[in-house]
Amino acid sequence: MMNLKFDLNINQTQKLILTQEMRQSIEILQLTAIELNSLIEKEIMENPVIEFNENAIKEVVPINEEPVKEEVRPEEVPSKEDVRWDEYFQSMESSEYRGQTQSNPDTEEEYGFEKYSSQVQTLNEYLHFQFSLVAQTLSDKEKFVGEYLIDCIDDNGYLIIADNYIRAILEVDEEMIGKLVEIIQGFDPVGVGARDVEECLLIQLHQMGYEDDEVYLDIIKNYLAEFADNQFKRIAQATGLLVEEVYEFKEIIKTLEPKPGRKFSCSEGVSYVIPDGSIEIVEGELVVKINDVCAPRLKINGYYKSLLKTSKKNDETRVYIEKKLDSAAFLIRSIEQRRDTIKKVIQAIAEYQCDFFFEGVENLRPLTLKTIAELVDVHESTVSRAIHGKYIQTPKGTFALKFFFKRGFTQGEEDRSSDVIKRFIKEMIEAEDKKKPLSDQKISEILKAQNLDVARRTVAKYREALMIQPSSKRKEYR
Repeated sequence: MMNLKFDLNINQTQKLILTQEMRQSIEILQLTAIELNSLIEKEIMENPVIEFNENAIKEVVPINEEPVKEEVRPEEVPSKEDVRWDEYFQSMESSEYRGQTQSNPDTEEEYGFEKYSSQVQTLNEYLHFQFSLVAQTLSDKEKFVGEYLIDCIDDNGYLIIADNYIRAILEVDEEMIGKLVEIIQGFDPVGVGARDVEECLLIQLHQMGYEDDEVYLDIIKNYLAEFADNQFKRIAQATGLLVEEVYEFKEIIKTLEPKPGRKFSCSEGVSYVIPDGSIEIVEGELVVKINDVCAPRLKINGYYKSLLKTSKKNDETRVYIEKKLDSAAFLIRSIEQRRDTIKKVIQAIAEYQCDFFFEGVENLRPLTLKTIAELVDVHESTVSRAIHGKYIQTPKGTFALKFFFKRGFTQGEEDRSSDVIKRFIKEMIEAEDKKKPLSDQKISEILKAQNLDVARRTVAKYREALMIQPSSKRKEYR
């Protein structure tokens, strides 16, 4: 028979428990400028105590201007613990988030033409415009089918719907579809309305006057894959051309556009970023500024301050207002802490990558999150959240903060970043003999001769990142 014993033991353990406010503070730090503005707008809609400072909204100060002299003092926002809001408001003339530049009511903001953006015409609109010029000679049914076909052309300029589907859904014959497709394929840009790359290139060759060169058209129809792999000898044997003639035809093909709608789609999907700060060179020194426009200043609504003063101690209105004031104070403190953390990280990056801002990418040093975390005296995860989705405006351009964190390679007593290695690879390939292009292994050997231990697979990875083809496809025949 087994005897069971039950004992009650007390063990002391240490755990890290994140409160709800700590989680929200971490999330605010990780937000981008646009996401933070969205969060602020949402909080203003849900919390009537908070409101925008209208003066800060009207004055959109560029980050390259001189900062205001009066700095924000975080200590003006009390901590959440047992805040007596009535005494707090009495001790301050205004609970507005200080440090605001006051707009001059006598001066009106001027709006110039440079503040307006032009409307870019899309490929679909351009094709419909061209179709309207020829639609007068078409029947109503043909107009409808033609407009439908144009709407089935993607951003690259390709017709992405099958003829049998069009016949079934629109109840038209193949002859009408062929007629309208031929009309559309005659539009600008040349090659639009094609079903695939082969048809797109054939349309462009016809426009260039090669419709009678059966050998060249045969290469496009039957040897396009071999042509892309630079198998010129095989194509020459199959077509009866000289290798030099096949190479000359390749130069013609290189002038064609495989994506006719590219010039219209280049402006589509462009993402705009708001730099969270700037690094400027002032009298030979780097100066870091934080862009306050990306996080609008907030203030407490005066109406609710007056309600708090007139309400009784245990009144429901007072309890509600104090709860909302606590939430507002937390949001303001979190935004200020976010601004302070980002500024410290940017200052540490500016100090560590100082040579880059004066010289260029060749002086970009290897950098890890751990290095910046030690300089700022925070955890690596905090640095990771602080640079997530954040951008910085510098004398060398606007960069994501992640750009400055690079893997490193040792060259003698100096450290080289991965971007420098990519630049070396690009320069070597640009200067190579096109008849005998450098293989990845050969590039690795050249780099090792320069005291840079870069493996062949690493060279291949960097080459692909630079969108450079392998040596077998870079070889030219002359």
